[in-house]
Parts: sequence; structure tokens; C-alpha cells
Amino acid sequence: MYCGKSRDATIVLEAVASEDTWIWHAFFGLPGTLNDINVLNRSPLFKILISGDAPACNYKIMDNEYSMGYYLTDGIYPE
Repeated sequence: MYCGKSRDATIVLEAVASEDTWIWHAFFGLPGTLNDINVLNRSPLFKILISGDAPACNYKIMDNEYSMGYYLTDGIYPE
């Protein structure tokens, strides 16, 4: 198991939820995962996104329409 900067054992969770808090996808980093990038590399969700086979993701926020998913990360990747 990977130890974070606090030297405690950590595991990374990747989750996709809708606005009603329904969790549609969850993937936990595998033991031995070194960082978030390795989790994305092993993620079935991101493999589908990269291959272009993901379903449409259309939504509207304050009269702005979006057609791509929005993915949040922690402070290690601020851009």
C-alpha cells in the first residue's frame, strides 16, 4: 500500500456521481499504487474516455451548456 506524505497508508478513490448524489462509478486504486496518475492509468473509466467510447455528457449550469465531463482532483494538480 502506498504511504502518503504523512507516511500513513493511503488508497485513492475515483468516483463519478450525479447531482442527486447517485454514485455511478467507483474505482479504488490498487495496492501498491504510487500516485493518482497510476490510478488514472488503470482506471476503466478513463480508458473509455480516452478511446472515445464514453456516452454523451450534456448538462447546463446557470444558462451555460456543457458537453464534456468535469473532473475534480485534489490540490496536487491545481491546473
